[in-house]
Amino acid sequence: MILAGFLSALGLLFLIFKFGVRRIITYDIPIDIAVTGFLMYAFAGTYSGMLAAMIGGLIVSVTLFVMKRTMNREKLTVVKTEQFPYRAYQWVGVKR
Repeated sequence: MILAGFLSALGLLFLIFKFGVRRIITYDIPIDIAVTGFLMYAFAGTYSGMLAAMIGGLIVSVTLFVMKRTMNREKLTVVKTEQFPYRAYQWVGVKR
């Protein structure tokens, strides 16, 4: 059950990191809630399944927390431009 939680967290972290680590860690709390909820739904039905889901959620939560505290990240913001429509969304770097 610990191995199942670890492997499922590892698999979901790899999927999350495909979107770009610096952009993902800005939104760590909603992603953490979504991953833990998905794992609870996927492993529902037994006590050991729920324990595996909680271990997986804990691993994802700790990983995202440490990465947010140690890495520079990017945040999606609205910036002014010279061309029409004079506003655009752009990823802007945020320091620790």
